[in-house]
Parts: sequence; structure tokens; C-alpha cells
Amino acid sequence: MLQWTEQFATGIGHIDHQHQALIDNINQLELLLANVSPSQAEYHFMLQLVDFLEFYAKSHFKVEDQCMESFQCPVHGKNKLAHAQFLTFFNEFKNQCQTNGLRREFIEKLHVMVSTWIMEHILRVDTQLKPCIKGGVVPT
Repeated sequence: MLQWTEQFATGIGHIDHQHQALIDNINQLELLLANVSPSQAEYHFMLQLVDFLEFYAKSHFKVEDQCMESFQCPVHGKNKLAHAQFLTFFNEFKNQCQTNGLRREFIEKLHVMVSTWIMEHILRVDTQLKPCIKGGVVPT
């Protein structure tokens, strides 16, 4: 289970709240994956998580990229590239699900990828935004 700490903070409240929501959803997914026979409600949650991740990627990445550009964050280019790679992975995941159905092994792979993303990307890239803010105006 992942736990939100101040290490994850970017200094921009709405971005940090979105990161917290991502962590909460991935933790819920981890709990569901521990169950060998998920209920209909748990299966439905997995479907909702896929929708959440799609919305998250489209909206969150856009705002985060705008903030990094606005504050001239030195990792802006690295951030955009990582976002593009995430979107490629996610689109491949959705295509697999559409072709083969929402299978447990796909969900497990998604969980591993997003958990790794949180630890690698948020902690190593997104948090580099914090020292760049310096009292500037946060784009909305």
C-alpha cells in the first residue's frame, strides 16, 4: 500500500489532491486484487478505476504540464515525455481490454504500472515543481 506523505507534495494544492486521489484509487485496487473472486461491485469499481485513470491522464497531465511550463520547471520536457509514455501504456491497456475483456492479469499489470508511476514519476519528477513556484500564480 502506498501512503501519501509530504514527500509527494508539489506545492500546488489541486495537483497534490489529484495525486492523493490517484494513490487512494490504486490502494483500493490493491485491496480488490487480494480477493481471488471479486464481487460484482468490486468488478464495477475496477471498471470505474479505468475511467478514472483515463480522465486523470487527460485532465491532470494538462494542468501539470501548464504549471511546469508557467514556472519554467527544468524537468518540463521530461515530464511531458513521461506523460506521453503513460498515455501510450494506458491506450494499449484499453485496447487489450476491448479486445480480450477486462482480465485479472491486465488489471494486475495496470496496478504495478501505476504504483511504479507514483513512486518513480511523482517523487522524482513532479516534486521538482515545488522549488520553481516562488510565489507565482498557479494556472487553473
